Amino acid sequence: MNCLDCAEIGAQVAAVGICSQCGAAACTVHSEISQQFLTCTKPISRPVATEPPVRRLLCSTCAAAHRAHAVCCPQSASTIRTS
Repeated sequence: MNCLDCAEIGAQVAAVGICSQCGAAACTVHSEISQQFLTCTKPISRPVATEPPVRRLLCSTCAAAHRAHAVCCPQSASTIRTS
């Protein structure tokens, strides 16, 4: 499988993973690995992050969107809520 972003510019570069957000194949240049904390809701609707954080791979487009969202909404930037 080849990187989607590289294919758009006419190159064929092997992908190292799949974006966890959009599902696009991404190479080392067009991907970012980050951490994300899962949360569970405790009594009185209090979200609690669990350890260790999960590893996630994002393509460069989704990583940029997540950074923009983190600036807008910093309180929810690094968590995924689970019930």
